[in-house]
Amino acid sequence: MSNNIRTQIIKSLIAVVGFSTSAHAATTYVVTVTNGSQMPISPAVIYAKAGGESAAKINSAPSEGFVALCQTGNPALRLEELENDSSVNNAFKTMGPVLPGQSAAFEVKVKSPQSQSIHLETMYGKTKDVCGVASVNSHSLVALKQHATYEVIAKDNVLLTGAFLDPEVDSYLKDDVCADQKDAVSCLRSLAQVNMDAKRIRNFSGYLPSVVSAIESKYGAKETQSLIVPTSGAIQVSVKLKH
Repeated sequence: MSNNIRTQIIKSLIAVVGFSTSAHAATTYVVTVTNGSQMPISPAVIYAKAGGESAAKINSAPSEGFVALCQTGNPALRLEELENDSSVNNAFKTMGPVLPGQSAAFEVKVKSPQSQSIHLETMYGKTKDVCGVASVNSHSLVALKQHATYEVIAKDNVLLTGAFLDPEVDSYLKDDVCADQKDAVSCLRSLAQVNMDAKRIRNFSGYLPSVVSAIESKYGAKETQSLIVPTSGAIQVSVKLKH
């Protein structure tokens, strides 16, 4: 075999190996989370997952970790659950809350953009058990990777864990509503009792007007306004390809 032929074979092998390596290399995306609500959002879990649906499925029973995240803002147990989920890769928790009007950026590695999606789960900090869950599907990830688009914007769905009942009062005229609660957040949380029936994750549909009126009459409009959570879209997730 001549040296020229040997050289061409070696170059061909290198090219094949290089193609195979690049084809299986993870793609890195920059995920920027912007808090457009009137309250802080908690440290979050961010993860890539097979398929398009998040691990917090509507109408499914909530996991202990999801309840813990949405009730306390602590993502530790939720992260442990995701790390043990075979359909999830590169799950991690963020280090701090994102205050109203602020943004935070994170890098997410996705093994297979063609078949995976990116998800965010975070607690709305002044609630009983309300989480914002945002997802970016595989079509968007592929479009970013192929430079068909520069940026993809997603908004959150606002979910209740189902572990607690909706806050309610008998009448906003009663003076004893939240008599022992020092602030509006504590009052709101005390009005949401433990759900003793079958628990399921569901969409948040807003607070009853009687609840808002009762809290406003006791704590004032400014503090009450800071408790209002939109039913969707207050958290914006921007995804770009890392260059």
